[in-house]
Amino acid sequence: MIRDRKKKSEFGEYLAQMIKDAGMTQFDFYSEAEIARPYFYDILSGRTNPPPRKTLERMMDVLEKRLPPDEKRRTEFVNRAAISRGEIPCDISEMILGHPECWDSLRTTLQTMLASSK
Repeated sequence: MIRDRKKKSEFGEYLAQMIKDAGMTQFDFYSEAEIARPYFYDILSGRTNPPPRKTLERMMDVLEKRLPPDEKRRTEFVNRAAISRGEIPCDISEMILGHPECWDSLRTTLQTMLASSK
């Protein structure tokens, strides 16, 4: 399915709103974040997955020069990127991968949580 070029992905809508909230133009944002124009518009439209963590962090750094730092906003940004990719958020997967000794406990905890949410 080919998306309409003007239609934004869920992540793209969130990013566009954050750029607007920061009082930036899209040109200023992608230039300062060092993102190529075509790639930026592909991200907005969902024609490509959201960028990797390092680029996401650079994007947030640009936005937070104009918006007050907000951990909730940063988490939402990472979560929406992961949802668009069909992945677990990068910060969670890094925590999990960094502690393989906790995997059994984590598995049991998740099974219990998910069973109780049914």
